[in-house]
Amino acid sequence: MSRDQRARANAGLVAFLLLSFSLTWAVAASLRALGLTGVPVERLGTRLFTTSLLYVLTMGWQPFVATLLVRRWVDPPDALDLGLRPTRGVFSLVGGVGAIAFVALAAMVAFVLGAASGASTPESEVLDADGLNALTLVLAFFGTIALVWLQAFAEELGWRGYFLPRAMERFGHWPGLLLHGAVWGLWYAPVLLFATEGPLEFASVLRPIAFVITCALLGTLYGWLRLASGSLAPVVVTNTTLTLAAGLPYVIHGVDPGLRSAAFGASGWLVLAVTIAALASTRWRSAVRLPLALSESKATTAGFPMRRSPGKQYLH
Repeated sequence: MSRDQRARANAGLVAFLLLSFSLTWAVAASLRALGLTGVPVERLGTRLFTTSLLYVLTMGWQPFVATLLVRRWVDPPDALDLGLRPTRGVFSLVGGVGAIAFVALAAMVAFVLGAASGASTPESEVLDADGLNALTLVLAFFGTIALVWLQAFAEELGWRGYFLPRAMERFGHWPGLLLHGAVWGLWYAPVLLFATEGPLEFASVLRPIAFVITCALLGTLYGWLRLASGSLAPVVVTNTTLTLAAGLPYVIHGVDPGLRSAAFGASGWLVLAVTIAALASTRWRSAVRLPLALSESKATTAGFPMRRSPGKQYLH
């Protein structure tokens, strides 16, 4: 990378962070000022869809917009690999199943240790047994999946598509991977801090701090999946699955999802730390390197992307 290219890349990182964070702070402050914290809707289907819609409008689009603006005006398209390509389905399968397993294990650990709320989840509410309510629930369920997938794609394009490879390029492979997860968590902090009902207290500060730790660990696995697969597709699947399974839209907007929210606390940290340690002890740790488009190497070990022609990558 030439000096000019390095300067543009550094400027791109700074511009991306400034845009993403400033837009998110603006959203969080607006939610707080307008009193749009929490979703006082009783029916499951309506609340499920409404909470997810509010989540999509609150988070996700900022890094997407920042990436578009930065790539257009600050850090023009070059060899940076955004990961916008299909990959082997096994990566999406591993990500989706792994997300569900993570939520289940974290809930189990929290239950054993008595470290999480045992309150009933929103899904346990009693519905009227008429066809209209059943249809509302079905439509809300599929609408929620579509909304959360859209949010996950926008979020991943910015954080794992643009920011991750640039951070690894600038700070080194493992430092960049770990740093990107922590910064990703900080991006959520203002919404977790301000988008809650009631006065701001010490506990209000602990929520975003805990989520930063979660994202630092979770971002390591998301980043590994993006690098190992050479694609954003499995990470979008994983993000969507985890968001729904752990009830993140509920958590963000003040609805208690019950025991499954343990994924965002100390029980989840334990599960994530063990997973990362286990992964680091296998050959797959070698996936933590720059995407091929940014790497000086022309080939990789078996099972990872190999560059066969300019602008394309293939999996074997």
